[in-house]
Amino acid sequence: MMGKSMIGKKENQEKPAQFVRPVRTENVRAGKTKKLRFFKGWVLASLLCLLAGCSQAPEGAEEEPERFLLTMETFTDGSVMDLAGETAASIINNTVPGAHVQVSESKGSPVNAENVDNGSVDLVMVSGETAWDACNGTGVFEGEPKEKLRVLAACYPVLSAWTAKADTGLSWVHDLKGGLIGTGTEGSVTERMSKLSLSVMGIDEENTYFEPLGLSEGMEWVLEDWALASHSFDEVPSGSWQQVPEGTELVFLKYTQEELDAILKEAPFLYQGELPAGTFAGQQEAVSTFGVKVLLCASSDMDEELAYEIAMAMDVNGPVYAGGHGFMSAMLEEEFLCNDLPAPLHEGARRYYEESGYLQ
Repeated sequence: MMGKSMIGKKENQEKPAQFVRPVRTENVRAGKTKKLRFFKGWVLASLLCLLAGCSQAPEGAEEEPERFLLTMETFTDGSVMDLAGETAASIINNTVPGAHVQVSESKGSPVNAENVDNGSVDLVMVSGETAWDACNGTGVFEGEPKEKLRVLAACYPVLSAWTAKADTGLSWVHDLKGGLIGTGTEGSVTERMSKLSLSVMGIDEENTYFEPLGLSEGMEWVLEDWALASHSFDEVPSGSWQQVPEGTELVFLKYTQEELDAILKEAPFLYQGELPAGTFAGQQEAVSTFGVKVLLCASSDMDEELAYEIAMAMDVNGPVYAGGHGFMSAMLEEEFLCNDLPAPLHEGARRYYEESGYLQ
């Protein structure tokens, strides 16, 4: 569930296992595949040598890569952002030759942005809104932009979702005017995004009943017919959706394209995304919405070739490692990694995405 720091807790989430990474060769140029097979080739050569009784590495075998440490800060232990950071670390550890990422928890995105900018940490997880503020010297960074903050890859989205029961007959967010709706707990990011999205439609507390409900409480009110709809600004699938009884049909209310354009104009750190089809029983089509990306970032001082290899790792093996976490499923879409970002790409990452044809 998203709170003031845009981070949610996930119960019973296991950290990703450290397993030998597979290579999706259909998406990798020959040069990339050679790099990604480095460990396999070295291990196989060493085993053959051992079986043959060799005392030295076989002639022509590549040397073991020099090991190097990368430090990463995520968020509180067990949070969604921490899980995403652990997953990114596993991707890098098992794909980039010699890399070992040491993950530690932190006090959140603003601290992470500050630390990567001043060089005290190599990699950080940062919310898109914080990245925008850091690069532009706004919000908590008012007058003090973090000019070295760079994006390596987007890891997962946090999306706006207005949920109602199907039997209400509602289809659009603007149809909520005049009703009672759950807008998120007072002071939360969900409440702020509720008011932002509704304001472009002329919906406010003067003409509609705004109830400050948390995500789980809001879903309860919808299921009990106490509220027309409830808003979540959360990872997808949201934990609050797990409480929906089997057989209950829910719908995501839609924004018009004009409404989405107005929302994105008001908050340029947001992007247009999709709530996937099949999230609820009977929901057959994806629904356009808005959201913010959570990013893997580094300093512009990071070696360009290393940034290139990390971007390649997140593309090639990201879907394999992230596939077990539904909230990271957006990484299956290659364009998600590098487009509609609220902060500049690292030049090494940009070069990789340009060569791969992903940048729009």
